[in-house]
Amino acid sequence: MLYSALLRGVSACALTLALSSSHVAVAQEKLPPIEIGAERHSREAQPNEDIGQPAGVSTTADNLVATRATTNDTASLLRDVPGAFIQGAGGVSGLPVLDGLADDRLHITVAGIPILSACANHMNPPLSYIDPSRVGRIQVYPGVVPVSVGGDAIGGAIHVEPPAPVFAAPGQQILAKGEAGSFYRSNGNAFGGHLSATAATENVSVTYNGSFSQSQNYRAGANFHLAGPAFLTPPSPFPITRLGALTPWLSGNEVASTAYQTQNHDVAFAWRHENHLFQFNLGFQHIPYQWYPNQRMDMTENRSIQGNIRYTGKYDWGSLEAQVYHQTVRHNMDFGEDKQFFYGSLRTILAPGMPMDTKAQNTGAKISANIDLLDRHVLRVGGEYQQYRYNEWWPPSPAVLPVGWAVGGMAPDTFININNGRRDRFDVFAELESHWNSQWTTQLGVRSDTVVMNAGPVHGYNALYDTPLFPVTRFNSADRGRTDQNWNVTAQAIYTPSATQTYSFGYSQKSRSPNLFERYTWSNSLMAMEMIGWFGDGNFYIGNLDLKPEVAHTASVTADWHDAAGETGLKFTPYFTYVSNYIDAQRCPPFVCGTSSMHNLTGTTGFVSLQFINQNARIFGADLSGHALLAKDTALGDFTAKGSLSYVNGQNTTTGGNLYQMMPVNAKLSLEQKLGGWTNSVEAQFVGAKKNVEQVRNEVKTGAYAVFNLRSSYEWKNIRVDFGVENLFNTFYYLPLGGAYVGYGATMSGPLPIAPPWGIAVPGMGRTFYVATNVKF
Repeated sequence: MLYSALLRGVSACALTLALSSSHVAVAQEKLPPIEIGAERHSREAQPNEDIGQPAGVSTTADNLVATRATTNDTASLLRDVPGAFIQGAGGVSGLPVLDGLADDRLHITVAGIPILSACANHMNPPLSYIDPSRVGRIQVYPGVVPVSVGGDAIGGAIHVEPPAPVFAAPGQQILAKGEAGSFYRSNGNAFGGHLSATAATENVSVTYNGSFSQSQNYRAGANFHLAGPAFLTPPSPFPITRLGALTPWLSGNEVASTAYQTQNHDVAFAWRHENHLFQFNLGFQHIPYQWYPNQRMDMTENRSIQGNIRYTGKYDWGSLEAQVYHQTVRHNMDFGEDKQFFYGSLRTILAPGMPMDTKAQNTGAKISANIDLLDRHVLRVGGEYQQYRYNEWWPPSPAVLPVGWAVGGMAPDTFININNGRRDRFDVFAELESHWNSQWTTQLGVRSDTVVMNAGPVHGYNALYDTPLFPVTRFNSADRGRTDQNWNVTAQAIYTPSATQTYSFGYSQKSRSPNLFERYTWSNSLMAMEMIGWFGDGNFYIGNLDLKPEVAHTASVTADWHDAAGETGLKFTPYFTYVSNYIDAQRCPPFVCGTSSMHNLTGTTGFVSLQFINQNARIFGADLSGHALLAKDTALGDFTAKGSLSYVNGQNTTTGGNLYQMMPVNAKLSLEQKLGGWTNSVEAQFVGAKKNVEQVRNEVKTGAYAVFNLRSSYEWKNIRVDFGVENLFNTFYYLPLGGAYVGYGATMSGPLPIAPPWGIAVPGMGRTFYVATNVKF
């Protein structure tokens, strides 16, 4: 599959180039080289962004080297982007949030690939497939997104790109360079490193990137539970974990199920000739384990291999980009070290864990052209195809029933959660950008997204799932095929009256079709419903074949005031979004889930059974950010103050309730000093109490808090050292977007007393000292 996909990509790129060259003479100007810092002996290949980069209000995440010293989660690199936050998940799998919309509602690409989460708990989201050490650039569109940037999303867009390929300078025979780095963080004993090496001529470049990271459970700023074993005996028939060790002992401040280990490898090939650039990447990821404090299951392995071919060319009429990619993912879930592994009894049936296996394939191609029209207009046209295949099955537990037993709770058959799930997307777009004069730029675009979905018949662990009490028969007899025709429209105007002011006004209509889990998860068995959901709320979910696509209408205004030198600036962005057919959740009705009291139809506390449903919603808020150079060229160096303030409010207008996981009002302040090779800063983050929680999910409230950080770095020639202290005063706090704490115990026991209790949020990390080194050679 990988070979055929890449072969099709090479053919497509070659055909595109041939057709373009046959009609238009190729410009002789080469793509412009870029010189950076100490690497002036080499050059990086990049497309001409004056043509390829659409106008619009976007943010480029900066200071990535300093930020990656503190995290192995690429999503956390967005922490300084106004309006961007992270929903808690695993240690390398945070879910980004932009202006109140998260995860699948955002258009996220890694090296141009729109990656889908191959997990019913979204344990392997797109940004988990690239290590922070390999990130070269992050472009964020928080609200109104140009249609050429992407579709199938109702929120903003996040584009993560690795560094551009590097070539030897003219006349230099061979360029050999590299970088090695390592880090250590005291809280959780996290450690790891990365290595990159490049060999290049003037036209050919080969680069290897590799990284490794590992962490134990982190600790909060204070005790929040009693110290003791992660799970007790009874109810567990064996005080033994999945790896055969005795039940772990949790200290009172230890946040269970926050350990992880991961490694990533990538080999990149690039060929450059005049104004043409071909790139091929082959990547591999292996995560042997990643535990989750807000999920009832854990990742016990994730393997991914992906191939990516990209072409960029500049012609006298504009520029052309093409891409083809393929990714295969094998994903496994079960109970990690801090969660009870054995269920049942030696006298009846003893079930060792609950294995859940997944195989997903993501194949696609994209092509786009940027065409110069006269002297002031750029027309962007393009198309995209994505083919997604997904299978999820849960092997029986135990694999062999004891003598005398024909049926078990999770046996003797394999539970089919999604059978041959298919989600294919066909997109075309056109966008006209007009630079009317030095002050006014406008952009109009339209995009058509056609999403075709289907899934095969399913069955449960045994014949009991086929009785009228369970919906398998109804699901299998239903017409499961769906075709959604979605439209996206964007209109923007940018006004620059002077070198110190910029104002932008924008409107967009954006659409998103349901994902496979929202439409095709079918079982109303409480145990099966526990395994569905990527919200970190501890609740139980079932899908809905009748879901319609979400349609969002967003209006946004940005005012950007700054001095001509960029030393002082202030940016303010208010926004408003109305979403029709917003995919939310309702308490699972009796005709779907039955009448058992365990489904908790009316309770205001405890975990509950939910079904996805279309409703309407509105979100409004504002982001304010600024910086000011306070002093320059003093005996102590330069001093700069930075700050941001964000507010968001979300409401389900159908029910009148609040939307889930809305970040409370928050602010960040920092004072930075630069002197020679030194950069020092003190930071403060202030977060208000989360009181406006979603009642349907019984979302847990969190209190207000303030956290302070100290950071320093020193650069000397090719060496850089970062070190600092996060949460300086060891403040204890609960994460507003961290979800419910279900990281230990008998997590598969639903609302029973032996299960993790409801009402505890996931605590934030206590004080941690960190150090990271990077050496370029």
